Amino acid sequence: MRTPFRITSATLDVLEAFLVSDEELHGFAVAKAAGKPTGSIYPILARLEQAGWLDSHWETEHPDEGRPRRRFYFLTPTGAEAARSIVLERRGQLPSQAAAQPRPKPAFGFRTRWAGAW
Repeated sequence: MRTPFRITSATLDVLEAFLVSDEELHGFAVAKAAGKPTGSIYPILARLEQAGWLDSHWETEHPDEGRPRRRFYFLTPTGAEAARSIVLERRGQLPSQAAAQPRPKPAFGFRTRWAGAW
Protein backbone atom coordinates (compact mmCIF):
# COMPACT_ATOMS: atom_id res chain seq x y z
CA MET A 1 0.00 0.00 0.00
CA ARG A 2 1.30 3.43 -0.92
CA THR A 3 1.16 5.99 1.88
CA PRO A 4 1.44 9.78 1.87
CA PHE A 5 4.32 9.60 4.38
CA ARG A 6 7.08 7.27 5.52
CA ILE A 7 5.94 4.46 7.82
CA THR A 8 8.50 3.89 10.58
CA SER A 9 8.40 1.30 13.33
CA ALA A 10 7.26 4.06 15.71
CA THR A 11 4.39 4.87 13.33
CA LEU A 12 3.43 1.18 13.30
CA ASP A 13 3.47 1.17 17.10
CA VAL A 14 1.14 4.19 17.16
CA LEU A 15 -1.21 2.59 14.62
CA GLU A 16 -1.30 -0.60 16.68
CA ALA A 17 -2.17 1.41 19.80
CA PHE A 18 -5.23 2.78 17.99
CA LEU A 19 -6.19 -0.59 16.52
CA VAL A 20 -6.37 -2.29 19.92
CA SER A 21 -8.11 0.61 21.67
CA ASP A 22 -11.88 0.72 21.97
CA GLU A 23 -11.88 4.41 22.77
CA GLU A 24 -10.33 7.72 21.82
CA LEU A 25 -6.78 8.22 23.08
CA HIS A 26 -5.02 11.36 24.24
CA GLY A 27 -1.40 11.89 23.26
CA PHE A 28 0.17 10.64 26.49
CA ALA A 29 -1.98 7.48 26.41
CA VAL A 30 -0.79 6.84 22.84
CA ALA A 31 2.83 7.30 23.93
CA LYS A 32 2.36 4.91 26.84
CA ALA A 33 0.58 2.28 24.71
CA ALA A 34 3.20 2.53 21.96
CA GLY A 35 6.08 2.52 24.42
CA LYS A 36 7.58 5.65 22.87
CA PRO A 37 8.47 9.08 24.27
CA THR A 38 5.91 11.83 23.75
CA GLY A 39 8.42 13.83 21.73
CA SER A 40 8.28 11.24 18.97
CA ILE A 41 4.55 10.58 19.23
CA TYR A 42 3.14 14.06 18.60
CA PRO A 43 4.81 14.53 15.18
CA ILE A 44 3.45 11.11 14.16
CA LEU A 45 -0.04 12.07 15.34
CA ALA A 46 0.20 15.31 13.34
CA ARG A 47 1.22 13.43 10.17
CA LEU A 48 -1.56 10.88 10.59
CA GLU A 49 -4.10 13.65 11.14
CA GLN A 50 -2.86 15.62 8.15
CA ALA A 51 -3.21 12.49 6.00
CA GLY A 52 -6.81 12.07 7.17
CA TRP A 53 -6.13 8.84 9.05
CA LEU A 54 -6.83 10.42 12.44
CA ASP A 55 -9.24 13.02 13.65
CA SER A 56 -9.04 14.82 16.99
CA HIS A 57 -10.81 17.13 19.36
CA TRP A 58 -9.97 18.94 22.57
CA GLU A 59 -11.60 17.70 25.75
CA THR A 60 -14.67 19.73 26.58
CA GLU A 61 -14.66 19.19 30.32
CA HIS A 62 -12.54 21.38 32.49
CA PRO A 63 -9.36 19.52 33.33
CA ASP A 64 -8.19 18.94 36.88
CA GLU A 65 -6.40 21.89 38.37
CA GLY A 66 -2.79 22.00 37.23
CA ARG A 67 -3.40 19.78 34.20
CA PRO A 68 -3.74 21.13 30.67
CA ARG A 69 -6.62 20.15 28.42
CA ARG A 70 -6.13 16.90 26.55
CA ARG A 71 -6.48 16.42 22.85
CA PHE A 72 -8.19 13.14 21.99
CA TYR A 73 -7.39 11.27 18.78
CA PHE A 74 -9.29 8.52 16.97
CA LEU A 75 -8.93 6.63 13.70
CA THR A 76 -11.15 7.73 10.83
CA PRO A 77 -12.78 4.95 8.77
CA THR A 78 -10.15 5.51 6.07
CA GLY A 79 -7.40 5.52 8.69
CA ALA A 80 -8.65 2.32 10.31
CA GLU A 81 -8.66 0.52 6.97
CA ALA A 82 -5.21 1.85 6.06
CA ALA A 83 -3.82 1.03 9.52
CA ARG A 84 -5.05 -2.56 9.37
CA SER A 85 -3.61 -3.00 5.88
CA ILE A 86 -0.20 -1.48 6.71
CA VAL A 87 0.24 -3.25 10.05
CA LEU A 88 -0.74 -6.57 8.48
CA GLU A 89 1.62 -5.98 5.54
CA ARG A 90 4.59 -4.88 7.66
CA ARG A 91 4.20 -6.97 10.81
CA GLY A 92 2.43 -10.00 9.41
CA GLN A 93 -0.46 -9.89 11.88
CA LEU A 94 -2.87 -7.51 13.50
CA PRO A 95 -2.37 -6.68 17.17
CA SER A 96 -4.65 -8.29 19.73
CA GLN A 97 -6.02 -6.90 22.97
CA ALA A 98 -3.80 -9.35 24.89
CA ALA A 99 -0.71 -7.94 23.18
CA ALA A 100 -1.72 -4.46 24.29
CA GLN A 101 -1.69 -5.46 27.95
CA PRO A 102 1.71 -4.74 29.48
CA ARG A 103 3.34 -7.66 31.25
CA PRO A 104 3.66 -7.27 35.00
CA LYS A 105 7.16 -6.36 36.09
CA PRO A 106 8.83 -8.70 38.57
CA ALA A 107 9.39 -7.27 42.02
CA PHE A 108 12.32 -7.44 44.39
CA GLY A 109 15.05 -7.86 41.82
CA PHE A 110 13.92 -11.25 40.51
CA ARG A 111 14.18 -9.94 36.97
CA THR A 112 17.61 -11.39 36.28
CA ARG A 113 16.84 -14.72 37.92
CA TRP A 114 13.61 -15.21 36.01
CA ALA A 115 14.55 -13.41 32.79
CA GLY A 116 14.22 -16.60 30.74
CA ALA A 117 10.72 -17.23 32.04
CA TRP A 118 9.30 -14.12 30.41
